[in-house]
Amino acid sequence: MQRNIKNLAKERIMSLDDIELSPLLIKKLYEKTLVVSSFASAINIKKIEPEVEQTRLNSLPIDSTSVDIEFLGKNSKHILIVVNEKENKFLGDEELSFLMNILNACNITMADAALVNAYADENVTYENLIKLFEPTTILFIGTEPHALGFPVQIPMYQVQVYNKQQYLCTPSLQILSADKEEKKQLWLVLKKIFAIA
Repeated sequence: MQRNIKNLAKERIMSLDDIELSPLLIKKLYEKTLVVSSFASAINIKKIEPEVEQTRLNSLPIDSTSVDIEFLGKNSKHILIVVNEKENKFLGDEELSFLMNILNACNITMADAALVNAYADENVTYENLIKLFEPTTILFIGTEPHALGFPVQIPMYQVQVYNKQQYLCTPSLQILSADKEEKKQLWLVLKKIFAIA
């Protein structure tokens, strides 16, 4: 009897490696970072990679034909970030961490923005992005805007205003994170866009 109690006690001790959190608890813990809540009640749960557990993604239909664009974030401040990442669903861990640091320096969270990966998604076009996200600011990071049908040319690190929207085009996050001068140029422009003193 005493042996069974010891075995039962051992079974109830939980290792830190075996903690399982419910999706609701994860959402509450990380609601100001990457785990997102619904945007117009349109959450899809999809596998991103075989070794990754299910992750909540936002996906909104563009029109009645039910075309979707997946994105991370809540888009509460209508800041659209468009990347061109062929290796990951959105960004790799290092790039995502670097992007989060950039956003935090601008007093922005993923709840304020929407992150879209344009790579191999034919639905990511100028018309669809404007219609779906209604952005006031669009950051093209490592993405060629004209390839998505954007009607304006955007030189690197020069804010362009078109249709009451601010546009900025920068090199990829890999280039930005590796080059100090590129970071300085980016920071100077972001300070103007987001009115940072």
